Amino acid sequence: MADDGAARRLPLAGVRVLDLTRLLPGGYATQLLADWGADVIKLEDPRGGDPARWSQPIVDGTSIYYLALNRNKRSLAIDLKVPAGRDALLRLIATADVLMESFRPGVMERLGLGPQTLLARFPRLIYCAITGYGQDGPAAQRAGHDLNYLGYAGLLDMNRAAPEDAPTLPPTQIADLAGGALPAVMGILAALVSRATTGRGDMVDVSMLDCSLALQPLAVALALAAGNAPRPGQPQLHGGDPVYGIYATSDGRHITLAALEPKFWERFCQLVNHPEWIPLHGVTDPARRERLRHDLAALFATRAQAEWLALLADEDVCVGPVLTLDEALADPQIQARGMVRDAETGNEQLTQALAPVPHLASAAPPPRRPPPLLGEHSEEILVEAGLTKSEIAALRKAGVVPAATRRGR
Repeated sequence: MADDGAARRLPLAGVRVLDLTRLLPGGYATQLLADWGADVIKLEDPRGGDPARWSQPIVDGTSIYYLALNRNKRSLAIDLKVPAGRDALLRLIATADVLMESFRPGVMERLGLGPQTLLARFPRLIYCAITGYGQDGPAAQRAGHDLNYLGYAGLLDMNRAAPEDAPTLPPTQIADLAGGALPAVMGILAALVSRATTGRGDMVDVSMLDCSLALQPLAVALALAAGNAPRPGQPQLHGGDPVYGIYATSDGRHITLAALEPKFWERFCQLVNHPEWIPLHGVTDPARRERLRHDLAALFATRAQAEWLALLADEDVCVGPVLTLDEALADPQIQARGMVRDAETGNEQLTQALAPVPHLASAAPPPRRPPPLLGEHSEEILVEAGLTKSEIAALRKAGVVPAATRRGR
């Protein structure tokens, strides 16, 4: 259920975002903006809407992926392939602060809605485009997904314990989320701050390849400074230093050790009765490093994970468990932070979902509205854009704006 009073108390209250994106990167970015009070209008093709709506798995008639990415938004189903639909969108853009899209470069230009055209007509607009490879360059039109961008960025090559190992699939969509959604939000917020001073909008060009490369500042710095990129297993934080690693326990589980600072390492060595290891902190000799790694592996293999946690978890040594996702969601710290909460689905059933992040002390975003049904808010949005009842009726008759999906009561 919408709570307009709650929305007005949030940091992005009064900011209107038009979301032409599909699937993960744009959907997650605009949900973050919506969580903080922005009025996010999801513009969807009447012929099925966002593909996330019908992505598996589907539970109780609703896609779990769609639920994860679309709370606190409104939906306008409109056909932008016809002039009447584009004209209606232009009237809506006049009321907006931000437009976000995720088409390949040139698609919006062919519709007469490219950034240069829109910024000339609406100079306060912030236009954000999320693409795989950016708006220009020889690969701009290349097709791709998360895994492709990570491969081009050199990140997959580092995603292995040793050079002789094969690269492995990351457990989440790093390029889509950390290389696409989060930079888009950062760019939009920066542009909003700039506009408050200059009065002018901006173009935010988010390349998931660019931003995936930027996720490796330390490795890139080594490559540029030394002229020779580090190999997997060499950097201190990627398997090079035995005091920063993952070790198997006797029950087949794993422990994380991250005793980077000498004080943490010294305390760890004291607790495990190996004070002779203390001088080995920061050792660079390959043979001594490998011997220490072997000794640590042998040590951790003597006890079960729970036993190591009982001994070390409350000590100042930077040790922790490798949890399953189910265990992480049930962890007392996650629960205490309120990271899992009840959420309403489009079918008016309750489910559980992740809470908005990050936490602001002054404004905790409450749940305001469930993910919208396709075209659920079409008429109210068009009225807000200044269209008359007769104009909306004409759009419906022409099939540009289909009849809205109604939520049952």
